[in-house]
Amino acid sequence: MTREEKSYWERTTMRPLRRRRLLGGAALAGAGAAAFGLVGCGDDDDDKDNGGNGGGETPSPGATGTTAPQPTPTLAPKKGGTYTTGFTGTIGGVAPFSSNYGGVYPIALCYNYLFVYSLFNPGLGYVYDLATKHKAEADNVTWVFNLRPDAKIAPNKYGIAERPLDADDVKASFDFIADKANGTNAYAPFAQYFEKWDAPDKQTFRLITKKPYAFTESVLSHNLYCPIVPKEWIAKGPAQTKTDIVGAGAFMLKELTEGQQDRMEPNPNYWDKGRPYLASVVSKVYADQVTYRTAFQSQQIDAYGPQHKDEAQELMKAEKDLIFRTGPTLNYNSFWMNIKQKPWDDPRVRRAVNMAINRKEFIDIIGRGDGYPIGPITYAFEAEALPKDELAKLQPFDVAGAKKLFQEAGISEFKFQHPTASNIADYVTIFVRQMQAAGVTAKAEPLDAGTWYGQYQNSSLTASLSLNQQYNTPDLAVTWYRTGGITGNDRFSTGFSDPEVDAAIDKAASTLDAKQRASAYHDLQRLLYKKDPAFINFFGLRSQSVARPHVMNYPYYGATNINYQLNKNVWINKA
Repeated sequence: MTREEKSYWERTTMRPLRRRRLLGGAALAGAGAAAFGLVGCGDDDDDKDNGGNGGGETPSPGATGTTAPQPTPTLAPKKGGTYTTGFTGTIGGVAPFSSNYGGVYPIALCYNYLFVYSLFNPGLGYVYDLATKHKAEADNVTWVFNLRPDAKIAPNKYGIAERPLDADDVKASFDFIADKANGTNAYAPFAQYFEKWDAPDKQTFRLITKKPYAFTESVLSHNLYCPIVPKEWIAKGPAQTKTDIVGAGAFMLKELTEGQQDRMEPNPNYWDKGRPYLASVVSKVYADQVTYRTAFQSQQIDAYGPQHKDEAQELMKAEKDLIFRTGPTLNYNSFWMNIKQKPWDDPRVRRAVNMAINRKEFIDIIGRGDGYPIGPITYAFEAEALPKDELAKLQPFDVAGAKKLFQEAGISEFKFQHPTASNIADYVTIFVRQMQAAGVTAKAEPLDAGTWYGQYQNSSLTASLSLNQQYNTPDLAVTWYRTGGITGNDRFSTGFSDPEVDAAIDKAASTLDAKQRASAYHDLQRLLYKKDPAFINFFGLRSQSVARPHVMNYPYYGATNINYQLNKNVWINKA
């Protein structure tokens, strides 16, 4: 089958799970999914505390070390109440196949997916949504999905019938994703690995890949990649679908105010009767980390993503009953270089920047010592990430060497852009200081989140300190180095292209044996360092999350797709 990786989450918190040929039996749906404990860019708000902060480890109690209050198995959920969360940045619209900032939250809650699945939480199995079961045939390229007949479209003002979704909607969604002209998030894996798909009948969808692909299930369940959208809504066009949502998911979008908030309410036609429990979900937009934190401290929002462990401890001292979660995460920040613009077309300059970066300083100051140097693949993918000692040799901290390369290239200064959201300013201060030590003046150009995002999406920035998504497989993480960039259609692309690298990416992703695949990813990363790539990662964080104890069934697992799906089980325990 598709994976046997062992991650930090599996090794520290999950029992081993044997994958079966028929994949329907491990589903978590309806009442079975509700009994969980305790919910960003380039592509997802990495400080938004909606479940996107990674993790999956045992919850930590409050600062005193006592056990924090938890929902009991016998406590009956209450209907009603509002769950309010927040993030820094911008919403950026809700186009279902191409939005990737704050808009991903309502997209994931208001549309359906075939199922959601996390490499880091295999014990959860498959949380089925539009599909009721699926299987991979013996040829390892044919996938068959059986669909439920009762996933009805929510009430809407556009005249779209409140009918059940069917296989034609899945096909229409896949057809749209696969068209390069549409600029979709999932174009890269679709173009590279998916050959064809069809709808044999209304309740059956079939996908055939070009070759065995180790991460088919992860792509299909990725919250940015494969929402299933009613075919009539797709036909309205991207200009319309960017501003509103018509879907059959657990919630309906009721308000979308850029720069302020989005608000969702339950879909009365939702197939999982009795859910969602909440009367509404609100996601508020904040200009920076300070206002985001202040909103939490003043009880305006129910959950918050601290920047580091010290901040989390400080908050728990002030509120001793907070629920605290921490764990590994796939989020990280990076330096992105546009090789279509000088000086980034010179590989010596790209190599010099990497050599001038002192990752330990970033970890000590921003992570408060809680983090790990990373290469193209983050530490959380334990099998696929390079060993620490080898990584240190391949990307050494060498100020003298960096200074020599900058001088050889004739570079004494360069400029770069960055968003003003989150805590990016802290990265900027350290980065500028480290470049100065290597003999160059790095001129920072701050942009508001919306402007920065638009230019980043269009690949028109010169260089950027960039927020990044959770890339929930090793393949997605290294797609930054593939021709066409992370989306395969030149959105967010550095312009880097190398046929040898492309072939190595394909080899790794098409290897089904876990040990052989890990070895292939090691070889790929060694190759990348020889090519002086235009995308450099700083370090891998650990996530921190705090929520108030009245937020019940607060989902906190190692991938956003799982967390988003389980928002339907959240309820508010207030008198």
